[in-house]
Amino acid sequence: MGYLRRLIGAATDLLIPPKCLLCSASMEIGDSHAICVPCTDAFERFAPPWCPRCGNPFHSLTTLAHSPAHVCADCLENGHHYDMARAIGAYEGSLRESVQLFKFQGFTKLAGEFAPLLARLAAEEFEIAEDAGNVMVTHVPIDPARWRTRGFDQAMLLALRTAAHLGLPHADLLERAKATRSQTGLSARERRRNMRGVFRVRSRGMRQTLESATCILVDDVVTTGSTASACARELKKAGAEAVHLLTICRS
Repeated sequence: MGYLRRLIGAATDLLIPPKCLLCSASMEIGDSHAICVPCTDAFERFAPPWCPRCGNPFHSLTTLAHSPAHVCADCLENGHHYDMARAIGAYEGSLRESVQLFKFQGFTKLAGEFAPLLARLAAEEFEIAEDAGNVMVTHVPIDPARWRTRGFDQAMLLALRTAAHLGLPHADLLERAKATRSQTGLSARERRRNMRGVFRVRSRGMRQTLESATCILVDDVVTTGSTASACARELKKAGAEAVHLLTICRS
């Protein structure tokens, strides 16, 4: 049934002009994109200056001037186990709408729209040399209950597509050791507590893979960074030298 559905979908795309998921504008027959170019170009992207660690933009040059080493207050007070974090933009406007279509309504085709943007951001910000040795892309694993409900892991899809654009291997490194309650409505401290012991490296054999590795950790949205920080902590415990967080949005 899955094959037949894909076949019918492909035939429909060839016969009926697809429409942009955001503005409903007609696109050319056979166009593989889910969002038109004007809508993609209209995504509101973060612009510097931003915190060199978490990538959160400074609200003003005055704030920047009073930040030691130009690091934001959250990073100074709380810190994170990942080395750097970058997001395309804020979780608002058309970027938010696109993420919600992707994550909650099953438009998995949107992973192909986000991946080149994420890959470009990673190439510009993470300064990974072409001759760098052990570099890989991985992802924050979704809760198994949510996977059963949605039928896919959005972070995995993003990571696979982004790795392909970067020309880097993707490795399924992490798994959830236990279920957690929703992070929605929790304070930063409660979120960190909620994430304790949640993640683990999938197997002992991964430790050799992770020895002195640089990991690009992909997720869709970052809020306080507690989930990603918990993942980075486990990756570093298993031997990773550096972990960089890459997301579509910062909430």
